[in-house]
Amino acid sequence: MYKLKTKMIPSGEDIIEMSGVETLHPGGFDLSKRIGELVNFNPSVHVLDVSSGKGTFACYYAQEFGCKVTGIDINKKFVEISIEKAKKRDLSNLVDFKIGDSTKLPFPDNSFDVVVNECAVGLTVINNPQGVINEMFRVTKPNGTIVIHESIWLKDLTQSVKDELAMKVGTTPYTVEEWSDLLIKAGAKIKTVEDWSGIENIQKIRPNHKWNKKRPHDFLTLPEKLTLIPKIIFKYGIGALNEINKFQKEGLKYFNEGYYGYVLMIGSK
Repeated sequence: MYKLKTKMIPSGEDIIEMSGVETLHPGGFDLSKRIGELVNFNPSVHVLDVSSGKGTFACYYAQEFGCKVTGIDINKKFVEISIEKAKKRDLSNLVDFKIGDSTKLPFPDNSFDVVVNECAVGLTVINNPQGVINEMFRVTKPNGTIVIHESIWLKDLTQSVKDELAMKVGTTPYTVEEWSDLLIKAGAKIKTVEDWSGIENIQKIRPNHKWNKKRPHDFLTLPEKLTLIPKIIFKYGIGALNEINKFQKEGLKYFNEGYYGYVLMIGSK
């Protein structure tokens, strides 16, 4: 959520949460599978999924690779949904979920073999990427692995434009070099850097969705929009719809012109 003059407008992250739709991060399960392969997830590995949301990827890691996974999220409702999801998939023996703050992880030092954070280090509502990465590093075992998947700037923009875009999206992109610096400052050694930019990876957030060629970022169906719009109007007012539409066009322009994308980064402790 951000302020425009005297009005509060939902960010892209707010809209995703309000929609109630089970969206995935850019790259979808292809990215999560790639993480598991690179890091060698297996039944002997204990993974911490930081800001685990509705438990989609934590359950995927356990089901696909047989590893033990702990998910943590500050949203109590998301944690409840995650616990129920694990039960329905008969994964409760491998997956557990806890309520907690990613800047103050409620675990002792050196607790996990792998600590993963997919697209939640740079959230503007947290506004402390170094603090999140520091905590991820702290709870990783010696010789363990830290994984982040985040938005990046691919071309230079003025700082004011960057700040405005971050505010409207709800997450702050950095350059690959800046993300590397954050990991190194925490104590990690960079092992892998992979580019996951491009509209084809954006659209993997909902692999079975019928994407509109004219609006290639539009992840909602018409019925979903008809359910979401009254929620937005009730909470933010009808003027918010116009601002959201303007930003969608603006954001698409910057994306299509190659100003921002996504990166997978893996470091070791």
